Amino acid sequence: MAKQLSPWAIEGKKHLLKYRPKMAKELQKQGKLDEWAKNAATRAIEESALSIENGMSPLEAQSEAKKNHLFLPAEEDMPELGADPNALPDPASLITTPGVIRRKKSAQVN
Repeated sequence: MAKQLSPWAIEGKKHLLKYRPKMAKELQKQGKLDEWAKNAATRAIEESALSIENGMSPLEAQSEAKKNHLFLPAEEDMPELGADPNALPDPASLITTPGVIRRKKSAQVN
């Protein structure tokens, strides 16, 4: 019987299935979706613990770690991640700034 996923791994797997279906499908085809979720959760937990040791609040540390390892950007937002989970860039390079895209006034159409 396969080992059950941790709550964080389950969260990561659900996020991947919803927001990166091509990548999730490829991982499922390879039989590696649960393995990806376990590894991502382990990295997130380790980062969270380190951040807490370095003085970050637990809630903020958990949130940042999950964002960095479990909650990859949606395929529409960052399609270049592709469906190949082995071609993922360093998670630190995935950090995006949410919010409104601001244009210079000269670039706006009146």
